[in-house]
Amino acid sequence: MKKNKLLQRYGIFCAAVILFAICGFCGWIYEVAVTSYLHGHFVNRGFLHIPVLPIYGVFSFIMLPVFKKYNSLPVVFFGGMAITTALELAASYIIEWVLGYGLWSYRSWDFNFDGRISLYSSLAFGVMSVILIKGAYPLVKKMHEKLSQQTVCILGSILATAIIVDFVYTLSM
Repeated sequence: MKKNKLLQRYGIFCAAVILFAICGFCGWIYEVAVTSYLHGHFVNRGFLHIPVLPIYGVFSFIMLPVFKKYNSLPVVFFGGMAITTALELAASYIIEWVLGYGLWSYRSWDFNFDGRISLYSSLAFGVMSVILIKGAYPLVKKMHEKLSQQTVCILGSILATAIIVDFVYTLSM
């Protein structure tokens, strides 16, 4: 019985890793698209070598418990916008303190605060909050229900390994 419970928990963990990777990948696509457009050429965004921005995965885990029960799009949009903007501001200070440098700057954007947050990115985060709550999370939940436990665990394990190895490698450089 304990083995089944452990396997079930590992399956939930792997599904969470998959959601983390999907959100991190979508964040990477968003940032590459915006930055490449603004610079007129391809700009590979991100802290890691793989196309995943962990901050989007982390933020998704904060957003889900807060908003997954809300059906109101304005509540999810504006609430998500406010929370992610506050988290982005806090994360910018923490990352700069830990790494000694910032990973992003909105200094060239209108309506920014100290280059750390901007109105435009906040609006985009509101849209992404709606996509997460109304699209990505339900999709991953259905996938978790339809795929075999073994498939979810294999995929989640591969993604977790790739993210951890890349993170350790990046920090060691």
